[in-house]
Amino acid sequence: MKLLNTFTDERGSLTVGEVGKDIPFDIRRVYWIYDVPECKERGKHANRITYQYLIAVKGCVRIALEDKNGRSTYVLDAPDKGLLIPPLTWNELLHFSADAVLLVLSSHPYRPEMYINSYDEFLSIIHEK
Repeated sequence: MKLLNTFTDERGSLTVGEVGKDIPFDIRRVYWIYDVPECKERGKHANRITYQYLIAVKGCVRIALEDKNGRSTYVLDAPDKGLLIPPLTWNELLHFSADAVLLVLSSHPYRPEMYINSYDEFLSIIHEK
């Protein structure tokens, strides 16, 4: 997880994420996830070639990531925190606060064939490498 540069004064706060500096890829797709019902999870997939950068612009989101090195859990609970998800990383968006808005910046357009939706297939791929 990375803290993004934030500038705060009596007018409020401004947080900056720069491509090539904070976000290590060119952004080709942007979307946001919100109004996730309590106890519902999202994600549960990996991408073959796509990088994603997640920012909870409002509320709180708990995220589990798994790659060939193991599993880690992160909490995005402020709009100045960003989380990079590299390719071949299984992601589970485990809990959204009622007011959560999760911004996702992606290195590639949506292509269903680039997703790994089976956890068993994901494990097979990362153990081959």
